[in-house]
Amino acid sequence: MKFSKLEEIMSNNGIMSLAEIARSLKTTPQAVSNWKSRDQVPSHIAIKFSQIERNDKLIIEKKEKKANQNQTLIQINSISLSDILLTISQQIKIVIFVSIISLIITFTFVKFIQIPKYISSTTILLPENQTNNIEGLAGLASQFGVNVPMENYIDLSNPSLYPDLLKSRTFARKILDKIFYYQEYKREMPLLNIITKTPQLANISPSDDLISSGIGILKRDYIEFKNDPNSSFSTISITSEDPFLSKQLADLILIELDELSRSYKSKTVNDKIKFINQRIKSVKSDLQSSEEVLKIFNEQNRQISSPALQLQLDRLTSDVEIQKAIFLTLKQQYELAKIEEVQEASIVQILDYPEIPLSPRNKRLILKLILSLFIAIGIGSLGAFSRAYINNDDIGERKKLRRVKNYLIKKTKDFLNDRRISLSMSFLLLALSPFYLFYKSDNPIYLNRYSLSELVIILVYCLLTISFVMISIKLRKRKNHSFDEA
Repeated sequence: MKFSKLEEIMSNNGIMSLAEIARSLKTTPQAVSNWKSRDQVPSHIAIKFSQIERNDKLIIEKKEKKANQNQTLIQINSISLSDILLTISQQIKIVIFVSIISLIITFTFVKFIQIPKYISSTTILLPENQTNNIEGLAGLASQFGVNVPMENYIDLSNPSLYPDLLKSRTFARKILDKIFYYQEYKREMPLLNIITKTPQLANISPSDDLISSGIGILKRDYIEFKNDPNSSFSTISITSEDPFLSKQLADLILIELDELSRSYKSKTVNDKIKFINQRIKSVKSDLQSSEEVLKIFNEQNRQISSPALQLQLDRLTSDVEIQKAIFLTLKQQYELAKIEEVQEASIVQILDYPEIPLSPRNKRLILKLILSLFIAIGIGSLGAFSRAYINNDDIGERKKLRRVKNYLIKKTKDFLNDRRISLSMSFLLLALSPFYLFYKSDNPIYLNRYSLSELVIILVYCLLTISFVMISIKLRKRKNHSFDEA
């Protein structure tokens, strides 16, 4: 190590004279003067300074790295609205392009592709839950020591159960067999064939799977019950692809709900009448027995003089009065039940009857175009920032992005060019192909074998199989050609 370099290092640290150099190195000025005259520094001093120099470089690098990080954070924190607008304005072509494409796709989808949904609704007023009349009978009878069964206060005829009836399998089965005129097929068909898109099965007995599928579709996509907690009214909405079908189905649902409720009500009333009849017979027998006992007592005791006989007479008279009261109550309830049995008035009041919808509810073109435009502007802005980041002036970041791109392309090519992977996939897809090709749908539409969804799956599967087989053949030919050249 030359002395001139030592002087340069020491001068950078603020040490200029030979005496200061000697003090910092813990040696004499004469020794430093001799190093200068020879322009050479002893080896142990040179080693010490080389270590100090390396440490200084590390410290400087750490300081520079920290300064760069701090500068980056300052830049991030100092991003303003003007910077964002400047970036977007620089990449405005992307934002405009994405917005136009999004608007065109949205308009085309809503106007020509999206299936319209027509909603026909009816507003009804359901009465509050009413306690069954048998509760009053039981309350009165219990005062006289008679136990009346009280298992059910609310039965299936109660209007509060309409939402559950609408979603029940029993109700769905009642209306799936009904015939409707469907405009798409220009003929009358059962509702089951309409909602399952199986017009060719109109004259064939449907399978259990088809019926289960129809029940699920009907409950999920066609019928909706809304009960507003802030209002006394409820709404039944019917959604379908045909406005006339929506209206017809809404009318039918009101009729079938009323009939189903009446059938449950009739069963409940019949059970009540049967129970009251049994109780009337039992109470009548008890009343006759009590009256007979009182009659015998009066015949045997024409003059009652003792308190014991008077007490016994009071008890017998009380028993007769109790039995009479129970008998009269049962007869009253029996007459009420008979009146209820023949009552024909509907228990549900309809405020708004179903009407034919004039326009589809789901095709809100303006709203969807506005929403699409906002989404497109957001996606376009994100693309603009991404492009600005990729094309920035930071060479290190650009190198990293280039390495990521090359790595993805290379690994994708390696996957496709791997003969073992392509052969394995080809054998696997060919081995499983019979399960796809020879599968028969429950509701075939195409080729008398496949439904629409299953046909799409099979076509995609065949295309994937052919692609891997072609890749395998191509790689085998390439390998044979390379072997021949070798």
